[in-house]
Formats: sequence, C-alpha cells, structure tokens
Amino acid sequence: MTGPALQTPHDRTPAPSGRGRRVLLTTIAIVALAGAGGWAATRYALHHGVTLNTYGNAVGGSFRLMDSTTGTMTDQTFRGRWMLVLFGATHCTDDACSPALKAMSDALDTLDENGRKAIIIFVSLDPDRDDAERLRQYGEHIGPHVIAGTAAPFALADLAKEYHAPVERVADAEWSYTMRMSPHFVVMDPDTRYRGMIDASASPASMASELRRIMSVTPDN
Repeated sequence: MTGPALQTPHDRTPAPSGRGRRVLLTTIAIVALAGAGGWAATRYALHHGVTLNTYGNAVGGSFRLMDSTTGTMTDQTFRGRWMLVLFGATHCTDDACSPALKAMSDALDTLDENGRKAIIIFVSLDPDRDDAERLRQYGEHIGPHVIAGTAAPFALADLAKEYHAPVERVADAEWSYTMRMSPHFVVMDPDTRYRGMIDASASPASMASELRRIMSVTPDN
C-alpha cells in the first residue's frame, strides 16, 4: 500500500508571516483609498460648482470643469493663452457642434499651428451622457486645438449665463434629445478678459480673419 506523498519544501508556497500580512493589507488599503479618493474628487468636481467670477467682464469669466482626462480644468489652467469658448454637446442639435469646432480648429491652424497661443474650450451641456471618455474621443476627433469639459447641470446653467449661451434641450427621434449649440464662440484674451464673439456658423477663413482682427486690438487698461 502506497502511503501519502510527502511534500518537500519546494512543493509548498510559504504563508506570509504576520508582518508580511500586515504589509500586504496596508498596501491594499492604500491602493483602495487612492482609487476611492480619485473617484470622489472627480465626482465632487462634477456635482459641486464654485462661485463664478466675471473679473469685471460683460461676458465670460472664471470656470471650473471636469475635463476629458477625468481631472479638472479652470480658466487659470489656460492663463496666457487665448480661449475660444463654445457651448453644446456631443449629441448636438442639427449636428452643428462638430462643424463649428472643426472650422475654428482649421482657422487656428493658420494662426497658431503649434497650439501655443490659443485653445478651443468646448463646454458640454449634457453631463449625463458626456463623460470623460466620450469627451476625450470627441475632442481628439476634432483636433488638437480642442479641449472638452463639463460640470453639474446647475453649475453649467450658471456658467452658460455668464457666457451668454443658451441652455436648450431639443427633442430628437434618434437620440431622445439633443442640446442646442451656442451661436457664437466667446473670445477671452490671455488675461481672461472678454474680447468679442465669433459666429459659430462662419467659415474657417472668416473665423481666421475675425480672430486676427480681435487679437490685434490692444484693450484699454
């Protein structure tokens, strides 16, 4: 009769010592807390707005958005660069947003090919559907000049009012609803001062011409 096989030291995986178990549990807890903290920070940024500051502008001013990398961006993120701000959604009424963003992106190609002077800020009014990944893909589809972001509905309403942009949901047979695009890009200078608006339905050449005019004017101090 053959007896039970004997295990050699090489056949067994040693159980972690008491100290090893404590280190392992501590590491797992730290990783879990870090993940939870990142998630909580993103959700807080999305669902809690901040007090907006007009900086004395008739149109536009400060903003805080959840950006397309699940972080947050503010007007100060882009200080030193021109900001061209457009409101809409990836599910945009009449599919108007993509052509408008592409036209402005093409205009910037002629004025700021390296992307160091100006940036397009696309604000989604549809946070329920436009999460970080969708906004990332949408912005990349348009081009490198576009940064997309969103916020909680009540914060978006305040921000849209600050930038004189309508917030309008339109019934749609295919998508249930769409969000109407704002009619103009709001142009903010590198010091976050309002400098004008550009028709969002204009051609790339017309947008480029208007941008040259606006950027060449020195504001009164």
